[in-house]
Amino acid sequence: MKRQRLLSPSDLSTPPNKKILIERSPKSIAKRQESLNEANNRLKKSGGLTTPLPNKHVFGSGTKYTSNSSMGSFANILSSQKPKFSIFDEQTSQNNEEENENNEDKESGPEEEVPFGTVTQTLLQEQKVLTGEEDEVTKHLVRAKLYCMDGQWKERGVGTLRLNYPKNNKKSPRLVIRSDNVLKVILNVALFNGMHVERSQDKFVKLFAFEGKLVHLAIKLSNSNAANELYEAIMNAITSHA
Repeated sequence: MKRQRLLSPSDLSTPPNKKILIERSPKSIAKRQESLNEANNRLKKSGGLTTPLPNKHVFGSGTKYTSNSSMGSFANILSSQKPKFSIFDEQTSQNNEEENENNEDKESGPEEEVPFGTVTQTLLQEQKVLTGEEDEVTKHLVRAKLYCMDGQWKERGVGTLRLNYPKNNKKSPRLVIRSDNVLKVILNVALFNGMHVERSQDKFVKLFAFEGKLVHLAIKLSNSNAANELYEAIMNAITSHA
């Protein structure tokens, strides 16, 4: 039978290559946490750029990034600074403005409803345009194209030719042409006794008239019959006035 060896005091000592796990009580953990918090607060108040003491309950503690002093100081600065404005400030101001507008609308009262069809509309009124032909009677009317001799024949425009007689017979008849669309006067000459008028080519009637000076004019009609009728009307107006 083997004998049981008694344990010596040396056997009860801890081997140098082993660590003993010491269980801490909750009170000791709370005290350690308080000491860590106090150290962090002192660092914040001093404004130093040193790294706060590691905290076991903080995410990332015990890693290689906690030893970086710049990372610690940046975290302290962010935690100490508060935003000067909030995104909700603008929204509240807008809501206040909308509430004020609604209150003003309520104070002004509801708008009066106007029945359909009772609104008065301003209609455009027709105004008479004086042309200077109000005291005249048109005896001949035809569309024509007017040319003037200025070294060579130059076209003045196209419009309606009128042979007007005065109502009181105190003035001589006259030829008036207003250009289309703009109604610009391109011919306004009086007929007189001895006026030179000739029937030229198929569609032209030529004459000499005074426009401050003697001018040579040519009136082109759509066809030879219209040219003959205009020539006869001009000659009748000259002879009747004589």
